Amino acid sequence: MNEALLTLGFGIVTAAILALSAVAFTLEYAVTNVANVSHGEILTVGAYTAYLVHQWTGSAIAAAIAAALAGGLVALAMYSSLIGPFIRYGASPTVIFIATLGMSFVIQNVLVIFFGAANVAYSLDPGAPQHLGPFLLTPLDVEIVVSAIAITLVLFVIISRTKFGKALRAVSQNRELARVTGINATRVAAATFFLAGLIAGFAGFVLAESVGSFNPYFGFSFFLITLTAAVAGGLGRAFGTMVGAVMA
Repeated sequence: MNEALLTLGFGIVTAAILALSAVAFTLEYAVTNVANVSHGEILTVGAYTAYLVHQWTGSAIAAAIAAALAGGLVALAMYSSLIGPFIRYGASPTVIFIATLGMSFVIQNVLVIFFGAANVAYSLDPGAPQHLGPFLLTPLDVEIVVSAIAITLVLFVIISRTKFGKALRAVSQNRELARVTGINATRVAAATFFLAGLIAGFAGFVLAESVGSFNPYFGFSFFLITLTAAVAGGLGRAFGTMVGAVMA
């Protein structure tokens, strides 16, 4: 019975992490209409950044913040150096799709050069499993689920209640019309990628925590599940994607 409850609890944690990754991916898609295949590498970079910071500081909070910032910067670099210029030059979504796939392989190989291909693991103690209603969760599992809910609520406020959120929605619905009305679509897209990267970098950290070990390819593997959740919930629809994550 306990084993079944642990499995169910792990499923809830995985769904929470998947929701974060899928929402970040669908935000990127919403402002570019391009599937960023290198999205999984944002999670991987977040995981490795958190791993290094945790080794240096011993602080899980510092590691989480570092993972989010690293993810945001990597996502912003992806948009500024590759995706954005391709869009401005009128490249087709298929061409940009292939370009992001190439970027994915580049990042993977860079990580292999610096960290090797072997698995590494955090030294965080998840704590003893405890009953939480009908579920059996560790304190670490509870922290992951709570943090995912908190990030979702903050994202809802940003998208629905702020000027930036309105601009994001305008760009996602019609990029050219948004530009005509005075919205800087390039700046909005760059800011959206940074926001998505913050979420994805943090998701990479908590995913690595939950799984226990990771390597330079683990984000790419998780991307396939992320894509499934995003499609199930509706590409470009952030909150529909959360439902898709639970379904996946």
